[in-house]
Amino acid sequence: MGLPFRSLTLAAGLVASLSVPGAAQDLLGHGGPVGALALEGARALSGGFDTRAILWDVETGAAHTVTRFHDGNVTAVALFPDGRFATAGQDGRIALWHPGARVPDLATGHGVSAIAALALSPDGARLAAGFWDGTISVLDVASGAVAQAQGHADRVTGLGYLASGDLVSVGSDLRFVRWGPDMTLAARADLPDLPNGLAISNDRVAVVFAEGALRLFSPDGVLLPERFLTDRPLVSVASSSDGVAAGAIDGSVWMLEPAELTERFRIEAAQGPVWALATRGALLLSAGADGAIRRWSARDGTAQGTGNSTARTDFDDGSRGAEVWRACAVCHSLDPEDQSRAGPSLHGIFGQRIATQPGFEYSEALQTLDIVWTPRTVAELFEFGPEAYTPGSRMPEQRIASESDRQALVEFIARASR
Repeated sequence: MGLPFRSLTLAAGLVASLSVPGAAQDLLGHGGPVGALALEGARALSGGFDTRAILWDVETGAAHTVTRFHDGNVTAVALFPDGRFATAGQDGRIALWHPGARVPDLATGHGVSAIAALALSPDGARLAAGFWDGTISVLDVASGAVAQAQGHADRVTGLGYLASGDLVSVGSDLRFVRWGPDMTLAARADLPDLPNGLAISNDRVAVVFAEGALRLFSPDGVLLPERFLTDRPLVSVASSSDGVAAGAIDGSVWMLEPAELTERFRIEAAQGPVWALATRGALLLSAGADGAIRRWSARDGTAQGTGNSTARTDFDDGSRGAEVWRACAVCHSLDPEDQSRAGPSLHGIFGQRIATQPGFEYSEALQTLDIVWTPRTVAELFEFGPEAYTPGSRMPEQRIASESDRQALVEFIARASR
């Protein structure tokens, strides 16, 4: 029931199946939550919990390239001006790609912790990666050499390059740090709350916080305008020359004017967290738990996508169990033939040993566990959480607090598997 451990695959048939001809399409192709987005001209790049990174033609909604290289979630992505792209993952690896490639041009080894953020220097020569353990790595794109620094005492939550070539980072140690091109310390400042991401806006630094505030900082960490948008955590941020976008855990998205953070518009972009945003010119992209990448006007917030981006639930018998299942349906199917999502099909799961569903590739850690899925063990998984119950799983940490909801869920799965 965890997210997969997959080797690299790139099938022309898969690319074709994700191609949706016509203009102004939502981008539909991920089999689970999307947590990383980049946008450059007519190209978009997305990374998901299904281990896929997809390079899109945003004008047609067609998937140009689909990669499955990382062991676990694709957590950060970047687009190069020359057409190449970069992906980074839960496995701590960075990969550089040419469009259409079956293997990366360059890939780093497995890291000791997951990568949380990527940033490309203005000249495209350096790619910085921020890790969960506070490390910052800078990859020399031409040579493949990697320099490392202990950037923060805890998780790096955001990275961005200034026009000068200096790098700015924020971390869960509540620190704002500016680094010179050789990763020497140039400036440091304390932050008032937990930062959840940053974007560079006209050489100022826009940071979103867990308390619901968006703040602008000078390159040296001096506080500039700030705006409290919500009492819910802000979890994503993106910027262009004429706007700053922020997304919240409840699905709300704000587009703000870049100078004083006055509100241009607010939209309800999703029914759950907006984990990723990207904006350029008149286009805003948002992505979250249901795997759909939605298109919006960056001018007035008008929905521009025409695709059906409703989360799939297989069927709905009107029960409480079906309601609880909707969150599971983002990553799992109840169709025995559907192994296209981030997790395996759960059809007929009761009585099966863990990590034995045909047609799905599981992590080695899951294959060593001695669990048989029954209504009781599935309920316990959501009582204690995947991290405790199935260590080594790629499944996002989540619990169902209500015993009656857990019971309703397993009863629904049993009915759906008949």
